[in-house]
Amino acid sequence: MKSARLNSKSASLIKKIGYFQHYEPSQTIYFQQEQGNTFFYVLKGRVRAYLLDINGKEFTYEIITEGRLFGTADPFASSHRTTTIEAINEVDLIELDLDTILPYLHEVPELAIEIIEILSHSLEAFARHIRRLSFYDAKGRIADFLLEMTDNPDPSSQITSVSIPYSHQEIADCCALQRVTVTNALHELTDLGLIDLAYRNIFIKDREGLAKIVNRRM
Repeated sequence: MKSARLNSKSASLIKKIGYFQHYEPSQTIYFQQEQGNTFFYVLKGRVRAYLLDINGKEFTYEIITEGRLFGTADPFASSHRTTTIEAINEVDLIELDLDTILPYLHEVPELAIEIIEILSHSLEAFARHIRRLSFYDAKGRIADFLLEMTDNPDPSSQITSVSIPYSHQEIADCCALQRVTVTNALHELTDLGLIDLAYRNIFIKDREGLAKIVNRRM
């Protein structure tokens, strides 16, 4: 799945008209069910989008990295926030509202198209995450997650086509699993010759083999 990012012209416009915000690791940017009047562009760092159920359990469905927008649907729909967003590391953001950005769309008309593409990407990512949680066991969830992330290399977060710099806990959060379950499943995938493990890094050795793991668990 291709990650939707802004081109340089759109990014320059957003930096010019938006409001700079800085967040420390683990700081909440906004909470689920807050009124959503603004959206954000990631200048630096990574944020985590997650859902909370009625019992307070967290379900991480996306890690959002440098060069991407988030929260774009909320102002257009005049709705409450559908997720909670939390900084993973030190994060610099540009915050925008519709009243500020709409007059500039005639200068950069492709920005409107890019926002639509980002909305489409978010829906696709959410649908894949729901499918992963609903139909796959632990190994299937992890294999699918590794394939999804490395399908879209991201230099800003050091994700390549063959490696992902995530800890076991970060993968557990993204796949709605216990850390010990992730550790055991990763070692099983290693024993099968599909991946290699290093400190806070996972290397993909056999994409076809991982895809077979996913398909067997549908």
